[in-house]
Amino acid sequence: MFKPIPIPEHSPWVRQMLVINALLSREIATRFGEYRLGFFWMLFEPLLSIIMIGVIIGTIAGRTVPEIPYAFFLLNGKLMIKLFNSSTNSGLYAVSSNQGLLVYPSVRPLDIFIARFMYEIMTTLFSFTLFCLVGMFIGIDLSLGNLDLLLACYLLIWLMGCGLGLIFGVAAAHFNEVEKVLKIIQSPLIFVSAVLFPISAMPAPLQRILLYNPLVHPIELSRKALFPFYHAEGAMMLYPFTVAIIVLAIGLTLFHGNRNFLSQR
Repeated sequence: MFKPIPIPEHSPWVRQMLVINALLSREIATRFGEYRLGFFWMLFEPLLSIIMIGVIIGTIAGRTVPEIPYAFFLLNGKLMIKLFNSSTNSGLYAVSSNQGLLVYPSVRPLDIFIARFMYEIMTTLFSFTLFCLVGMFIGIDLSLGNLDLLLACYLLIWLMGCGLGLIFGVAAAHFNEVEKVLKIIQSPLIFVSAVLFPISAMPAPLQRILLYNPLVHPIELSRKALFPFYHAEGAMMLYPFTVAIIVLAIGLTLFHGNRNFLSQR
């Protein structure tokens, strides 16, 4: 029978965990302390956007999603696309926002990226859990039988965002224009990622095109996890999983090749 390998108290692994924990605490204090509403703004922001979109297209769009209350349909999609974008943006600004910390030998660039990525997944999952509890309290019939699928969908979205965050973070260290390019890429995502309308409401030729977007699959499958009667036409896990692994591998490879440059900027 194998016994766990004891980790020395002052091993590099322990030191890295302590550094990441300190960076994560600093990230939370910085983000929430920046606004007067602080922590509650994390919840108000998606709700305000849902109210604005719902007023404009809610009546029309709601008819295309009979299996799910449209407000919850939209909330889920918005939170997932926000997780993807915020993870990518966190990587983009990771080094520039924490440049002063890199003078300390114990702080490495990768620790900063990890802390920022952890912040995004933690806050998003907290927000989503709270919204689900509120939804169940007001009578929305959510299924809890596929929580593993739901968590996998959020993790896939997060991993794709982390991979791109590493790629754009390294690129931004070399080229200032990367920030503008990323904004252009992110702008249409809400319209081509099944956030506003279900994939089943699209014409068949358009469905085939949109399914090339790896974000569509976990977003649609997350809705099916909560509402089993929802029709997630053509959505699968293998395709976004493959994309997430490839993007993350490219991001880590680029980071490894530029780690000394990032430390000395």
